[in-house]
Amino acid sequence: MRARLKQTIIATVGVTFGITVFIFMVSFIQGSNDFVKAVAFEQSPHLRLYNEVQTSPQSVLDKADPHVINIVAHEKPKDILLNLKDGRQIVQQLQQDPRVAAISGSVNTQVFYRLGSSTINGTINGIRFEEENPLFHLQAKLLEGSFQELSTLPNSLVLGVGLAKRLNVKTGDRIELTTEKGNNFSVKVVGIFKTGMTDIDKQQSYASLNTVQRFLEVPASYITDIKIKLHDMELAPEMSRELQDKYGFHGSDWKQDNAALLEGDSLRKMIVYGVAITILLVAGFGIFNILTMMIYEKMKDIAILKAMGFSDSDIRWIFLVQALIIGIAGALMGLVFGFLVAYGISKMPYHSDVMITLDHLPVSFSMVYYVTGFTFGILTTTLAGYLPSRKAANVDPITILRG
Repeated sequence: MRARLKQTIIATVGVTFGITVFIFMVSFIQGSNDFVKAVAFEQSPHLRLYNEVQTSPQSVLDKADPHVINIVAHEKPKDILLNLKDGRQIVQQLQQDPRVAAISGSVNTQVFYRLGSSTINGTINGIRFEEENPLFHLQAKLLEGSFQELSTLPNSLVLGVGLAKRLNVKTGDRIELTTEKGNNFSVKVVGIFKTGMTDIDKQQSYASLNTVQRFLEVPASYITDIKIKLHDMELAPEMSRELQDKYGFHGSDWKQDNAALLEGDSLRKMIVYGVAITILLVAGFGIFNILTMMIYEKMKDIAILKAMGFSDSDIRWIFLVQALIIGIAGALMGLVFGFLVAYGISKMPYHSDVMITLDHLPVSFSMVYYVTGFTFGILTTTLAGYLPSRKAANVDPITILRG
């Protein structure tokens, strides 16, 4: 190794570079993924029960004469209320379920926010703050004003920060609100919140449950959504199916609601690991070439060693140990440099109009990535040294010494 010091250093640097890039890429990309998922999951329940307007599987003609083929075009969905029957009682029952960490019943509806000539389509959530806050940590997202005023001040709203900017209003201002039925109400802005999800912040507001029920002219028992967070979120798909069968509602869970996000996360991980493995394989080929050239140069030395009594396994281990030394040294330095690069990136300030809660670049420092990187480095260099070591072990000392 000292005789070919330059090549040894180059091989070690190749491994170091591969591990450094791997640690940096996987830490940064996974950190970004974790941040996006945390923001998205913070604003979505683990499972949700609701009703959907659907076309009846059977038309009136099918029911009247089931023995005849009936073709009905452009059948309109039945005009029904989207409320959950006995929703408040179901919420109270599920509060006793040991799997449930928090639960809330709410009313969600489309409205128009108007101020002067500005008209913005959005949604309003009628909530009980004491139920909704444990689900989504609303108080921590409040920029100004108060959520408590929703229950004490009639016709009051807490707006998303993006929606407030689009309407050019602040806490204390009044705006007009129009429901889907065309009813108009004058409402007061009592707070502004920021979730970090642009779509939510630009079109959503919160009001008290009683206020929204009054806007919609529905009874106090009317709720359209039951949102649940569990102690173990992995139970959500199974529990969603259980509750749908039990109560006859539609349902969704966090895996269904965030399917695109989860799929993208898996693809990004595959890309990162693919790039890192490719880099390490390139470094492995460098080690393979160096050891192969060393064998050709050291043929006589190898022959003398075997003539002195060195076995094939002894010769094989000489070259394997060289590969392992290069791999271990390169991997350890790669872990150190990878951590330093990732740490430096994590301290870089970053401001975005899209991810408005992001003030610096997110980086994950999971120990799994460092163990994986070190293992990749050792395996790559070991495989790269194995074939040259076999070649060296098969050298015939008599043939070499005779010339």
